[in-house]
Amino acid sequence: MNRLELFFGKSFIFLLAILIGIPLGILAGIVSFVTKVIEYPFYIYMGTYKQWSDRVTMERADMWTRHIYRMEQKKREQSEE
Repeated sequence: MNRLELFFGKSFIFLLAILIGIPLGILAGIVSFVTKVIEYPFYIYMGTYKQWSDRVTMERADMWTRHIYRMEQKKREQSEE
């Protein structure tokens, strides 16, 4: 195998890698974008619903339950810092 054949072989492999890799990269990017676009509204809805349900639960709870909940929340915030 001479140098010219080796050069053409490597060039051919390089071109095929580019021709296959770029479209696959674009396809993976598009698929990822579409899944995030579809998933994002549901993620926001779940977070908002959880906040709303927690607020409604706390409004219906008695005074001591709310106090205990606030104390636990403060304890969690202090432990995170």
